[in-house]
Amino acid sequence: MSISKEQLEQSFQGKSYVDLKDLVQLIEENFGFNVTLQRKEDHPKFTEDQKKRMSTVIFKDEDVLSQLRKAKNDRENGISTYSNSEEEFAQLLKEVQNEQ
Repeated sequence: MSISKEQLEQSFQGKSYVDLKDLVQLIEENFGFNVTLQRKEDHPKFTEDQKKRMSTVIFKDEDVLSQLRKAKNDRENGISTYSNSEEEFAQLLKEVQNEQ
């Protein structure tokens, strides 16, 4: 499914700005779809179980663990590459150790 540039230009008749309602109308008329718009949520909502499973997968990844080890060594040598917060970094390392 596609629409040509000429069809698009004709639909918007040289408008410098296209309203969202015009785009919706174009899609509905040319492709035969009913379009409903919904505002995105600011943050995706993950269940606690999903968060735990993602954390387990992430912290079993050797590349992630290697990066965290390097960040820890850098931090100990006075180079902050993770965060400005010592507490946040310490908490992350503690969580990683608990996951292993």
